[in-house]
Amino acid sequence: MGENIEDCGGALHGRCRLINCDPDVYVVRVPFMNISTSETNVYIVKDGDEALVVDTGAPTDKGAVVLSEAFEILGIDPSKASFFLTHLHMDHAGLVDRLVPCEAPLYVNKTDFDLMNASKDPQFWKRMELRMLEEGLGPEKTRLYCQIGHYGIGIDSFDASGRDVRFVDEGDSLFVGRHEFKVVSTAGHTPGHQSLFHEPSGLFFVGDHVLFVISPGLGFRPDRADAMAVYLGNVEKMLGMDISCLLVSHGELKDGWRERCEWLIAHHKKRMERAVEVTRMNPGISGVEIIRNLNWNVPKDWNAISLAQKWCILESGIIILEHQTHMGTITREKDDQGIYRYHVAK
Repeated sequence: MGENIEDCGGALHGRCRLINCDPDVYVVRVPFMNISTSETNVYIVKDGDEALVVDTGAPTDKGAVVLSEAFEILGIDPSKASFFLTHLHMDHAGLVDRLVPCEAPLYVNKTDFDLMNASKDPQFWKRMELRMLEEGLGPEKTRLYCQIGHYGIGIDSFDASGRDVRFVDEGDSLFVGRHEFKVVSTAGHTPGHQSLFHEPSGLFFVGDHVLFVISPGLGFRPDRADAMAVYLGNVEKMLGMDISCLLVSHGELKDGWRERCEWLIAHHKKRMERAVEVTRMNPGISGVEIIRNLNWNVPKDWNAISLAQKWCILESGIIILEHQTHMGTITREKDDQGIYRYHVAK
């Protein structure tokens, strides 16, 4: 793909590049300093006068300028374009209210959309807080962590009223001129995460499902079934697809997507084995204590990392515990304080 890369113009200082021809695909690097990344890759597919924008980037003034300038340079009228959101995290859907006209088709997944709306109900966060308490987090930290957790559930500025919101899911197709893009469920990072696949070229717009720069976190939601099994199943599904390149949402585009998928599967399995090992060595241990001992790629001093990073670790850790109890490798029961105590299954 490298020979097709061209700068689109000086106004964007190299932030917009052509990365594929037929279909013509541009990547726009929308800046935003996140936990482990500094920008979101927004993709624009063009064919004649038609355009599809994949994600929007985070809700910052600089990000809005970068993406709007890309539209201008590429000759895109946003009111005549279509928009597809891989998921509803702020760094992917945060500019919807500023740059997506209400009349433009906006393709989203209904599961993530419904969860975003549900999270506006205080009862949703009461259920989330209860689960944190059950894992042994403690009341003060639970309140603090759940405040940070709002970041990963939805976007406060996202108002669907009056918009042309269209729900899509696995097996649906979007068209840009002559080109068909199939919607592929890649749930796990969020319960409704979805990607786009252009079969003739093998281009896979993968969002945050698989990244090279970091191992994507898995978002915990109350009352959702085994998110780890769902995620691993959707990574394994990719191994049976004829993919030529992963168009990831963070970091540079790289070869070796198959090796990366295999590494991610092994990485999660190794961490789950570690959870069993920690439980075996410490029968009756709390969930938070197990999670703290799962060899996360962070400084050893827990206090040296941000609250947002702690929240992501806590979510992913609970999902590991959910999977292990679902598989029957570990068991749990509540003590007299309502805290889960874990044991290796006999």
